[in-house]
Amino acid sequence: MSANSQANSLSALQEKALDLIGSSPSGLYQSELRRHLSIDSSKCSRVVARMQKAGQIQREKVPASSTFLIKLTGNKSPVIDISVTPAKASFRPIDSYLTEIYLLFLVRGISS
Repeated sequence: MSANSQANSLSALQEKALDLIGSSPSGLYQSELRRHLSIDSSKCSRVVARMQKAGQIQREKVPASSTFLIKLTGNKSPVIDISVTPAKASFRPIDSYLTEIYLLFLVRGISS
């Protein structure tokens, strides 16, 4: 499997995982997430680690258990992995564009 297709499959898994975690207000155990995604434990750990690194989830150790409780943090924006992004592609969050448009509107509205 190429690095690009592997990254795409992880991204799809991450999206599905975020939906599953978000559908459970009190959080979801990592072992349940693994079963829902039908993947092995190590792949689930990689997916969870990526989401945690991106700040999309928080993970808490469950006392007297070998699993973790996973909850959304509220930051659902994906982190772009530069290693798989084409060199000419530029990423700029939509929030930046909206902020610029709003500021231009304010400046032009005041000067008119």
